[in-house]
Amino acid sequence: MKKSTFLFSLVVGATLLNPVLHAEEGKTAPESDSSASHQEPIYIASAGGALGASNANMLYNLPGMNTPLHSLMPPMGVQTPARALPVEIISEVTNYPNPFDSRKGGLEGQTIIAYQLVQDARVTVTMYTLLGSKVRTWDFHPTDNGGRQGINTVPWDGTNEAGQKVSKGGYIAQIEVTSADGTHTTVIRKIGVIH
Repeated sequence: MKKSTFLFSLVVGATLLNPVLHAEEGKTAPESDSSASHQEPIYIASAGGALGASNANMLYNLPGMNTPLHSLMPPMGVQTPARALPVEIISEVTNYPNPFDSRKGGLEGQTIIAYQLVQDARVTVTMYTLLGSKVRTWDFHPTDNGGRQGINTVPWDGTNEAGQKVSKGGYIAQIEVTSADGTHTTVIRKIGVIH
């Protein structure tokens, strides 16, 4: 992600987050008044020239927004309640070896897709070609190995649903996780098959 995009995302994120905080405290978001219109506009400068020299001090106008961005921010020195980021239900997604040679026998002829779950969850691992054709699917319930809290592994020997070896090339492993509370997360991992 370019630095300019990241800075813009921070401004948009602040704009969207603060009205929610005000609403939860039983207050409404600050209204724009005529005295606020004379204040300086918010400029986003590029770090390292990511926007280019001609756009370095571009003003970003957000469509449909009548309130200046600075009036949505809490005043200096005012503390807002701390918000924890949601805990990711899946982490540490990897596979080894990558790429792997599916012609070899035993552990050398497969890759192990590994991931860690923070709680039991329903997990679906689907392999796709780079063109999007489905190759193979595994479904794991929360009590199965593959859907349990902790480290889970799924071996893939380079075969499709019919048990035939796939051709060499790149493949996509899509891991979909649905927790008991309905949280849905999808992670994608590229895997190479060589011959």
